[in-house]
Amino acid sequence: MKKLWKYIAGFFTIVIGGLLAFLSGRSAGKRDERIKDIKKDLKATSDTIKKTQKESKAYKKTLASKQKALKEMKKSKQNKPKKKSIKKAKSRLKNIGKGKK
Repeated sequence: MKKLWKYIAGFFTIVIGGLLAFLSGRSAGKRDERIKDIKKDLKATSDTIKKTQKESKAYKKTLASKQKALKEMKKSKQNKPKKKSIKKAKSRLKNIGKGKK
């Protein structure tokens, strides 16, 4: 039993040493760096999303103001007097000069 105990302890020592070497290898401590990088990327994308939303709101406002201006222009065009023929204009001026409407 004493002779086997050395081999069993040696085997477990090698297995535990291998696990420790594997876990403390190249990727040890890089998890936090990856998390930081991911958080930076998320922040950057959220900033771009906010900027595009602000731009879209600005575009909507300008579009609404332009539509409002277009409606006002249409109204002003409707209120202009229609063009009359020379004959009708002449008779109207005669009537105004005589005091008639």
